[in-house]
Amino acid sequence: MLTRRLLARISGEDDLGIPAFVTEQDLRIVEGITARFPWLGSEAGWNVHFGRELNASDDLARFVPFSGSPDARPVLEGKQIEPFRSFPDRSRYELPPDARSTRVPRRARLAYRDIASATNRLTLIAAVLPARVVTTHTLFCLKTPLPAASQHVLCALLNSLVANYLIRLRVNTHVTVALVSRLPIPVVDLLDPDIARLADLSRTLARSTGPAEQLPEYPELQARAARLFRVSEEDFDHILTTFPLIPQEIRSAALIQFNDFH
Repeated sequence: MLTRRLLARISGEDDLGIPAFVTEQDLRIVEGITARFPWLGSEAGWNVHFGRELNASDDLARFVPFSGSPDARPVLEGKQIEPFRSFPDRSRYELPPDARSTRVPRRARLAYRDIASATNRLTLIAAVLPARVVTTHTLFCLKTPLPAASQHVLCALLNSLVANYLIRLRVNTHVTVALVSRLPIPVVDLLDPDIARLADLSRTLARSTGPAEQLPEYPELQARAARLFRVSEEDFDHILTTFPLIPQEIRSAALIQFNDFH
């Protein structure tokens, strides 16, 4: 039953937004996950926060055409990231060396794309960005300092099909800070060998030269992430069916590896 108490747990007492459940299984999956895990932005959870850096309109006068100069800072937009990977060399603009920006730290940081749709191949797309880039309003960047390993684990969890499944039940055209901060995300122990493996898989996919989905590490990462969300085989199988644009062989490989981790 979709009660007010459950809606508050999913969306917040100030929102009470109703997710786009299609089946009773969807309701059961979300009810279970939200009961097990705190919100990403809560003190009981990861307690992390995301926000924008530069604005493509307000800061446009400071940008110059991208030259690839090693001293300049490429301006990264949402369309220049894929799951786990960013592409500074595809930037349209850069901040020249003399354009100081105290608003944008020079550190690697996790970011996710703002604009998406529940009908896209994926809805939540995240990557750890190089320290030298700056970003526009189509990316939300991590504002909370986190060790590199933690960022790669969180990158893996945000790019997981389980997290994508959860967010696309709520999203329209924008993956807002409020939606992401209220995602139920497992809190992990970085000293756990399984979590260390997840961080290694995330780093490997970040270094790849081809799409993440095409690498053997991708199904393993999806399986390990699903295990952390503590979904059943039946529920993970259902979640996988909600991504018809991902090739069946990739989804099948993830389910096989999920069962291998018993």
